[in-house]
Amino acid sequence: MRQPGRRHRQWTVSRRTLLRSAVYSTLALTGSVAYGQSDNLEVIKVDVPIAGLPSSCDGFSVGVMADFHAGAWGNREVIAGAISSMQQLRPDCITLLGDYIDGARSHGVHTIDKGKFLFPQLQSLKAPFGVYAVLGNHDHWADSRVVAKLLQQRNILVLKNEHTVLANGLIIAGVDDYWEGPGDAGKALAGIRGDSPVILLSHNPDINEDLGNDNAVRLILAGHTHGGQVRVPFTGWAPWVPCHPRYKGRSGLFRETEKRWGFISKGVGSFLLPVRLSCPPDIALLTLKAV
Repeated sequence: MRQPGRRHRQWTVSRRTLLRSAVYSTLALTGSVAYGQSDNLEVIKVDVPIAGLPSSCDGFSVGVMADFHAGAWGNREVIAGAISSMQQLRPDCITLLGDYIDGARSHGVHTIDKGKFLFPQLQSLKAPFGVYAVLGNHDHWADSRVVAKLLQQRNILVLKNEHTVLANGLIIAGVDDYWEGPGDAGKALAGIRGDSPVILLSHNPDINEDLGNDNAVRLILAGHTHGGQVRVPFTGWAPWVPCHPRYKGRSGLFRETEKRWGFISKGVGSFLLPVRLSCPPDIALLTLKAV
């Protein structure tokens, strides 16, 4: 029963309020899912058919890791888990594709201190044919010489526009960062004779633009893009990727030319914030197959 002299309030909800609530709820749910996916490591295993691969290399396995971004908020446990998972895969060789340190918030050698924990962990990586690395743009933003030294102290061979020949005849070449190095594919491949297939390590997949129709390089391994890190669910579209538009939202194995394959890792760590959507972090085991 109403009391005399007191107005009865009628609460109404406008369409604008409902829409605002729906948007905020969707953003909150999406953010929660994206944060949860930042540590949901994906292990990719794929065969790569290589034309002209010598019988001595048939079945040779290559471990791939990229974009650790050590020092960024919230990825220390993700990194440790990824390194442990890679060792359990027991690849014949391991490749590390740059951005060991996160330099998103500030540049300079002081940023290395936040991510220095990574390098003793990388020392645990063992493979019969060795561990090979290239540098990324964040490593240059910190201090590429210091990062390279920290890697080399862990018996990791840093390839800066050069190549090495493995005992089974496989050639692994590596270029410095495409943006900051600069990466020089011609220098990395100089002196290679015969038809031995080459695996080229490059932090940035755009190095493919410098190769043209070169047939020596049969496989390019790259990172840098994080696969977009945030993709629109069900479409795979990524709003932002810092490289050629044709790599937008692309990851995994794909054909670059008739004889050359490309593989882009989504990376171990996350750029700036530990947030991923429809694009979990990954490591990969690629097995070369003669065709």
